[in-house]
Amino acid sequence: MPERILDLTSGVTMVVSDIHGDKDAFARYASRFLRLRATKKVDRMLLLGDIVHSEGSADQDESLAIMLDIMRMQKVLPPHSVVALLGNHEMPHIYGVTLAKGRIEYTPRFEKAMADSGKRDEVIAFMQDMPFYVRTASGVMFTHAGPHGSATANIDVIRNFDHQHILEEFDQLLRSNPQPEQLRTLYGKTMGMSYETLAKYYLAVNTPDDPRYDHLVRAMMISQQSREFELLWDILFTRCELGLPLPLYQRTLATFLDAFSVDAPTHQRFLVTGHIPVNGGHTVVTDSHLRIASAAHARPREAGEYLMIDLGKPVENMAALEGMLECVF
Repeated sequence: MPERILDLTSGVTMVVSDIHGDKDAFARYASRFLRLRATKKVDRMLLLGDIVHSEGSADQDESLAIMLDIMRMQKVLPPHSVVALLGNHEMPHIYGVTLAKGRIEYTPRFEKAMADSGKRDEVIAFMQDMPFYVRTASGVMFTHAGPHGSATANIDVIRNFDHQHILEEFDQLLRSNPQPEQLRTLYGKTMGMSYETLAKYYLAVNTPDDPRYDHLVRAMMISQQSREFELLWDILFTRCELGLPLPLYQRTLATFLDAFSVDAPTHQRFLVTGHIPVNGGHTVVTDSHLRIASAAHARPREAGEYLMIDLGKPVENMAALEGMLECVF
């Protein structure tokens, strides 16, 4: 079973957030990491999710190349030298869920790239193994989006989270359905076009004989019926302080850190996330929550920052954590 809550107790770690298909940014971070690692100045690179999905044009989106580079680095370097957390932009590809913002359709481009490469199964398996949280001996915890009450109440579910079990459960429900065409018709009516057209566009599936042809229908069923899927959606898509009054958010954060400190290497006093754009390369959300933006979410992009932190040394305060921020641009 993949580790969903990963405990790291040592090692200087380069923490990078939200690459979003930016090959230039990733090359800068990977190059610095490998150079510093060669001189024993850093031990690990930790990516906080949302590796994929550029908002730029197709010829600027290097999501697949970046993902494959990360996968190769994991294979050739010692365990936990490169750690990539699951973000809300990776998660839809595991389940066949469509993801969009306004007129930007995120998922079709990456699905086509995976299909054309012949490496889809390998990439999806890699995504399925991604941890959700990192706890450390420094007292700093890492995740993609931020705290959510659903996570606090379901730590055991998170610890044992099994994407494949959910997918197989609903595959079985589909196989036992005597009228799958009705489900396809319903999905098509919801979206305003034929199911065949939608499967081709969103999943890069060309014929009804493809084993993935019904994955859009399966995703619809999962999103409506799976409590585990709902939990995962909550923890990866939470808007944190943007969705709650600040005093309530602070209480949510404190409860979250306390809950995740049980059996952790030490009490988790600080949270570092990405997920939401910031002015500059970081913002102090509260005295316990630092949000970093390493490329796509930095305003401007060249203000993007990463964190260089020794996970074995306790962090005393937010000022000390801010002092660990650096820039590659």
